[in-house]
Amino acid sequence: MKKLKLVANGIVVGALMTGLLTGCAANADTAGTVNTDSSSANVEESASPTESNAPAEEIVIKFYWANIETSQQDVWEKYVFAPFIEKHPEVTIDAQYIPDLQNTLRVQLAAGAGPDIFYIDGTDIPEYTAAGMLMELDSYREQYKLDDFLFDYALKTGEYNGHLYGIPHSIEAACMTYNKTLIDELGQVVPKTREEYESLCNAAQEAGYLPISFGYSGNTIFNGWAWDHYIATYAGVEKEKQLLKGEITFNDPEIRASFEQLKADWDKGWINDKKSGAISLDEARALFSNGKAAMNMEGGWSTLADNLQKNWDFEWGQTEWPSMKNGTPPSAGISIGEYIGINAKSKYADLCAEMMCDFYMDEQRVADAVSNGFSTPCREIDPNLYPEDMDPGIKQALEYQNELLGGENLSYHAFSFWPSKTLNYLNDNLDKLFYDQISLDDFLNQAQEKIETDFDNGYLFKG
Repeated sequence: MKKLKLVANGIVVGALMTGLLTGCAANADTAGTVNTDSSSANVEESASPTESNAPAEEIVIKFYWANIETSQQDVWEKYVFAPFIEKHPEVTIDAQYIPDLQNTLRVQLAAGAGPDIFYIDGTDIPEYTAAGMLMELDSYREQYKLDDFLFDYALKTGEYNGHLYGIPHSIEAACMTYNKTLIDELGQVVPKTREEYESLCNAAQEAGYLPISFGYSGNTIFNGWAWDHYIATYAGVEKEKQLLKGEITFNDPEIRASFEQLKADWDKGWINDKKSGAISLDEARALFSNGKAAMNMEGGWSTLADNLQKNWDFEWGQTEWPSMKNGTPPSAGISIGEYIGINAKSKYADLCAEMMCDFYMDEQRVADAVSNGFSTPCREIDPNLYPEDMDPGIKQALEYQNELLGGENLSYHAFSFWPSKTLNYLNDNLDKLFYDQISLDDFLNQAQEKIETDFDNGYLFKG
């Protein structure tokens, strides 16, 4: 066992670590250090201008990620940070896990500060790039031969104007998680059709259960789970693609009917029972985890990276979102969960790229990380590389995800593929539609104005 020096909030503490860890947290080797901080960093803590000959002992790489569980931080430590620090003992990783990451990043990067390397949403890449905040990564793409092993469509969504600015970090399935025990008790089936869906929702509601738990209060980006599912399973995936290519508008009859159906199901009290209204992600998860909801509107990350299933005492499963209209097949959505961005002003870009690309290239290390609950990177992984003693819950979650991502009717999840202005408008205003604060006509017309602006700003569908 190696004793690693961790610095949390400026206080030096000792920590023990067993071998190499997985994913996105903080640890180091004997000679290297990791500074972990889950609070927002000050703007003054800035990345230095490009290229310097600073002494090796002065190298501190600032790493920002969204606020995640300690277990996930440990995975980052073991499988990403520790092997890199073993190779570069002169480096310290200052890892910070920030609740309001994107707003923090916008402020700091705009001020010419911020971290060296960080989580970025794919939909924000055009904005950050246009503002000169992101480093072009084409040379690293070639150096590490990323096209040889990372999924093509994932790399494409990290591009802006034909150049790579975000390295795709994870891929997941946006899907339906269901309580099989409760569904059986209600005498229902896991729904695939609209009729089965209606029957389950009515039965759950009559028995005092919530049909669907859905958390978006405090973070409207999650609203995309709702409207994207309904577009894909009512209008259909081909209609969604046509909309994103500008071949049809939001006033297309099938697109319009998708939102009408979502609003009608909300009004029936099937989604958060309407009376409770907007609830947080944690509240929605708690309702499902406590056996009070038949279905949860989220995705594969909830049972993999977040490992929620470890506390469930009921039989569960994950599947495609059921058809919302006869003739339209069920669908799960491709979700590229996170991208890796490098600060355009970082003087340690080469080291940042090396740290992440070395991890993605090492299939065994990736498999070990995933087996410990890490989000699945955007590459193929030989199933034989997973350890035999993998946690059964993680194994089950991984099997569901692989099955869903291998489906024939995958939609293009809003979080990953939709243009930023349109995405933000739909997410921020869906609640107004639910509560009759905006008419459907105005909602759709304004959405159309946003997507036309996105097209004018250079958005191209990359599915």
